Amino acid sequence: MAKVETFIKGILAGIAISFGGWLSLRTNNVIGNNILGSFIFSFGLILICNFGFNLYTGKICYLFDNLVGTLSFSALLKLSMANNITNETIINTLNNTVLTKINYEWYQMIGLSFFCGMLVYIAVEGFKKIEHNIGKYIVLILAIGGFIIMGFEHSIANMFYYFLAGNYSINAFLSLLLCVIGNSIGGLFIPMM
Repeated sequence: MAKVETFIKGILAGIAISFGGWLSLRTNNVIGNNILGSFIFSFGLILICNFGFNLYTGKICYLFDNLVGTLSFSALLKLSMANNITNETIINTLNNTVLTKINYEWYQMIGLSFFCGMLVYIAVEGFKKIEHNIGKYIVLILAIGGFIIMGFEHSIANMFYYFLAGNYSINAFLSLLLCVIGNSIGGLFIPMM
């Protein structure tokens, strides 16, 4: 029973990150404010931290579970938004973003993912360890919004973006693999120091 609960919490984490990603995309497109969209993305991690979901970049080893969550959410989202002009505009913008992501050199993707892993670690640990209720949210929101503004790469968010864009290419797979490696090294860097 514990394995099923762990699997479900991993799927829910993937869905939560997908919610954050979709909120960010919609904010960027509808309001035209990338900075606000970057901070709104943190909604996904707020859900994860408050409900105890299992996110790969927060708790190493839930990668497959998160993949199932992001794939499920993106598939349902695509079904629900068919023939919606606003959403088609978002997807066109997303396709260009995904092409940029999958065309990074290997060392660029690992470097950008490494720094993201560090900031996600700071967000999750800050949320756990800071006792002040407002302070824990400030650290989480600034770390997550910050990694997006700085252009760092998050493996689970990228899964959602690649799936939503319908990009299942070898380059997308390799990009995700490099992103996972960078996130893992970055997430382990601070505790190892």
